[in-house]
Amino acid sequence: MQEDFFPAAEKILSDIEIVLQKDPNLIGFEIIPAVDNENKSPVLHADNSLGLASWSVKPLYRYTYNRLLELRQNRNKREDPSTVSRWLLGALLLNPDVTTFWNMRRELVRNGRLEWKGELHFVAVVLYYKAKCFEAFAYRRWLLQFAFSSANTLETLDVERLLKNEVDISSMSADRYANNYHAWNHREYIVTTFAIYSPCTFASFLESEWLTSGKWCSLHISDYSGFAYRQFLMKKLLQADDEFTHITRQEMKFRETIAKFVKLEDTAHILTAPCYQVLNYLHATPGHQNRHNTDYLSILTGLSYWAEECMFNEELLNLYPGHESFWYHRRFLSHLLVVMSKSYERYSYYKTELIDKNLHRLLGGEGDGSETLEFHRRAQSPLESAYRKRNSDVIARAREVGGHQNIMGERFARFLTSSGLEL
Repeated sequence: MQEDFFPAAEKILSDIEIVLQKDPNLIGFEIIPAVDNENKSPVLHADNSLGLASWSVKPLYRYTYNRLLELRQNRNKREDPSTVSRWLLGALLLNPDVTTFWNMRRELVRNGRLEWKGELHFVAVVLYYKAKCFEAFAYRRWLLQFAFSSANTLETLDVERLLKNEVDISSMSADRYANNYHAWNHREYIVTTFAIYSPCTFASFLESEWLTSGKWCSLHISDYSGFAYRQFLMKKLLQADDEFTHITRQEMKFRETIAKFVKLEDTAHILTAPCYQVLNYLHATPGHQNRHNTDYLSILTGLSYWAEECMFNEELLNLYPGHESFWYHRRFLSHLLVVMSKSYERYSYYKTELIDKNLHRLLGGEGDGSETLEFHRRAQSPLESAYRKRNSDVIARAREVGGHQNIMGERFARFLTSSGLEL
């Protein structure tokens, strides 16, 4: 008897295919523990969910795997595309980490044998079962590009709705698998794509992502992948233009956030002065003149999001002591302050390209270290002084709590010293 002989394979694959075709609201797929077949079909369908009895998994996968490899290795062999699609359906549901099988599915889409919309639905079901599957996310991105590259499709495509559905898929995957960087990287791709294909509504979308990710992080306090996504959003927000300010929140809201962060007794200057004067005051650069080609309101907007994130981070540190994700995220915020201070001093705006540079090179420059000394001399700007005071309070509370929180606080203090932001 052949190793891959399984008479019921085609019937099982056909049943699975029918469920996918007839249930557009199908949510996910799971393996259901079952000792033997009991002369019943292993395919279960209820409440928009697909299940497969565990006794059939091994013989079914062996059957589809061997058939597909035989077809792939023998290019002269011809097989009906619908049959190949059915084999791929079974193989990828059970093991979606095989790149070759996804490539074979790409060929079927390119040849018009499979529709890209149906494929997005299929991959969503796969991701419910294997939420951290890189190949599945890569295939989804390929499907989106395939749809966008079709001139006829793009004219009638609801891009905004399609991309927001991708955000939902990413959220589902992140909820089902902790530290799921593949899901968050896919979400970053969606944000970038949204800016290209739907620029008119990108500002409100970015604001929505900022609020939604904040809520997610407050519910998944040990998952650093969510904070890494907020760091990506922060870079986007620092690049925001004046249109973003008008669409999302009023200018006064941004000014009040910064005033709350700095904690000055007299906040009238921050609330009422022209934007460039407020920025010059916060960064201790009084010699900077008003540049007509610089959008100071957008710069102030980006700064307000940084201040908001610092206060949000402090709140989480106080509520949930001992979680390293908060401390590492605060390191990024410290690095960002150095970048903002340096770039505003040099260019009168926040040069986001510097964010990914090494911090020591950024402080030391390319010369003999004179720029480092310069940074230390003017490090008592109101913005940096306020951040130092807040860090002192955070570390003092960590010492009171003790234990691992104190250990992380001391490590953060050493990081601040190496960053030129010592207490």
